[in-house]
Amino acid sequence: MVLVLAVVSASCGLDRPEVARVGGTELETEDLDRAVGLQRALADLQGGSCGQPVEGESEDAACLRAVLSGELLWLAVAGYAERHDLGPSAGEVDRAVDQLEAQVGAEVLDEALAARSVDRDDLDELGRRILTIRAVSSSVAAEQVGDEELRALYEERVLEFTTVEAAHILVETEPEADDVFRRVRDATLEEFESVARRVSIEPGAKQSGGELGAAPASSYAEPFARAAIALQPGDVSDPVQTQFGWHVIYLVDESVTSFEEAKPSLLEPMSDRAFRDWLVGRAEDLDVEVNPRYGRFVPQTFSVDAVRTTDPEADAVVPSP
Repeated sequence: MVLVLAVVSASCGLDRPEVARVGGTELETEDLDRAVGLQRALADLQGGSCGQPVEGESEDAACLRAVLSGELLWLAVAGYAERHDLGPSAGEVDRAVDQLEAQVGAEVLDEALAARSVDRDDLDELGRRILTIRAVSSSVAAEQVGDEELRALYEERVLEFTTVEAAHILVETEPEADDVFRRVRDATLEEFESVARRVSIEPGAKQSGGELGAAPASSYAEPFARAAIALQPGDVSDPVQTQFGWHVIYLVDESVTSFEEAKPSLLEPMSDRAFRDWLVGRAEDLDVEVNPRYGRFVPQTFSVDAVRTTDPEADAVVPSP
């Protein structure tokens, strides 16, 4: 019996991943070391730290945990991204790296990478992964939310997605606005502006003719915005009241961001929650396992926590040089 227990214990130890296992994919020490080198280089450039140590934890161990969490996240989404053909173009990756280079300078960037034994290819790969994870997050949110709910939200927030170019005449009272409307309801823009210069109480109207230029509809008082987007270019609104007085509006032009174009920004507030929920399921499906010497995997946050236990299996992390 003792012999059997010894064999079982040994086989369990042998089955433990070198660093971590996600599904059938092994994350090995060499992979983690290179990822750590890149994150340390970025931390050097930003004057920050690679990870946030908890009480009793070294900075090296905290860095390993933080980077390992990121590597696990990538392995969890990589298959989904491939199946759904999600990921950035080469140009998008280049632009992301160019932004970093513009902040610190090409020479400083290359020196920081070299000092940590990584290079531009590693940086490009990190950029590709980050952008791919964002794409997966949006895709997962879209699957869970559905177009019907998104379209209702789009209609609710349509002012944010509409740009109007308008002119208006501002007066103090409703009878004055009714009189103005009778004078300009069939006016051309030039005729409308001529009346605005004579009667509008808006400061600067004598010079501008009531022209407001192009702006998001959401930047105006809501009654004004709703009245403006209800018009067709060249139309004049009935009098509308805001806290500033009574307006008669001439719509010069309008552009609307389509539902499909607006989808990413509609999904963004929902993506984090939907993505976190999805990751919990992925953790179970993929049977994520982390070598206890690096910490404890927490499915709810899809990250590695520091081990605070007397468990003899939870050895202290010995980081690579």
